[in-house]
Amino acid sequence: MAFDPDLTTRVRRLLIKHLPDGVAVDDITEKKMFGGLAFMVRGKLCVGVSGRGDVEVMLRIGKANHDAALAHEGVRTTVMKGREYRGYVDVDETGFPVLEELVAQALRHNQELSAAPPRRSKQKP
Repeated sequence: MAFDPDLTTRVRRLLIKHLPDGVAVDDITEKKMFGGLAFMVRGKLCVGVSGRGDVEVMLRIGKANHDAALAHEGVRTTVMKGREYRGYVDVDETGFPVLEELVAQALRHNQELSAAPPRRSKQKP
């Protein structure tokens, strides 16, 4: 894994700084994923730090926030295995001036996900 330890520390601090009410630092876990390090908040993917290509940080911000995030320099739709994922954005170093704003947005989206009832899997007939 070739993710930047300084960037990882920065993201970790931003997550702690912007934790919503009712979310504890213990609710953040770190997991090796996607060739980098994923920050899970209450068991849901929130932010990832990666070394793949020119992607530095991946954020799960939600579909409703997607287009507005793309207006910032250095922010683009996450693509994995040739598929675009709306609601997820990648940020390279040119987008770091808005990283704090996007991390806060990812945490707000995570709260929305945590508040929603779990999706039911389709049952076989």
